[in-house]
Amino acid sequence: MRVSLLEMLPSFKKINSLISRLRLSRKTDKSYLFLTRLLGYKTSRPELFELAFTHRSFRQKSRNRTLSNERLEYLGDATLGLVVSEQLYIAYPNKDEGFLTRARARIVCRPNLNLISHRLHLDIHINSGELKDNADNIYGNALEALIGAIYIDRGFKQAEQFIIKNIIQSNEHLKRLAEADNDFKSRLLEWGQANNAHIVFNQLADNYNSISDSHNFICQVIIDAKPITQAAGKTKKEAQQTAAKKALGVVKKQKNAT
Repeated sequence: MRVSLLEMLPSFKKINSLISRLRLSRKTDKSYLFLTRLLGYKTSRPELFELAFTHRSFRQKSRNRTLSNERLEYLGDATLGLVVSEQLYIAYPNKDEGFLTRARARIVCRPNLNLISHRLHLDIHINSGELKDNADNIYGNALEALIGAIYIDRGFKQAEQFIIKNIIQSNEHLKRLAEADNDFKSRLLEWGQANNAHIVFNQLADNYNSISDSHNFICQVIIDAKPITQAAGKTKKEAQQTAAKKALGVVKKQKNAT
């Protein structure tokens, strides 16, 4: 009776998978070193983290299914939310649920995660194809996918340590961000994220008065391509804050009317 070579192997699929991982490690040597420094440990599953950095636009397919980081992003989003919620609960024992919810939303909002992703240099390791709307969000998405990959690789505690070290402790502005209850622009962006609304702050004018040496900025708030409000201010920030405050009033009235 003849036995094929493949039948003699204990597990051809496992060995083939191991070879693929070894090839990946050699092929992406610099990426693996970057990953090791970022994680603080050497992973035996580099392919998991390569998936975390792969946007669906990359068009890489396996078994007729497009490979992307979206499932890992889903897991990382939940893990990040839990860790941030616990840290805020501990840090602000006298604050109510409303404050804690708004503070968490400001910390995990996409613009903030995009900034953190750039600071961690994740942007240069992301695999993507041609991007259209909200292209910047792939950076925050990749950060959440990375957290999801750490959770799969080493469990919740390792993911929690990564979040505390790289997102909470290393960001000096997070305390200000958490406590910025009068930041109407952030509150409007939080509302937009919660309601899947695309919000744009458009500067309409910068009128300079040479006599008083002062500026008068006019800012417009656009929600889902529709102009909602506009306001003026002596600085861009003031104009944006005032316009955002007015926009919050508009969306609140619309909500009460439905």
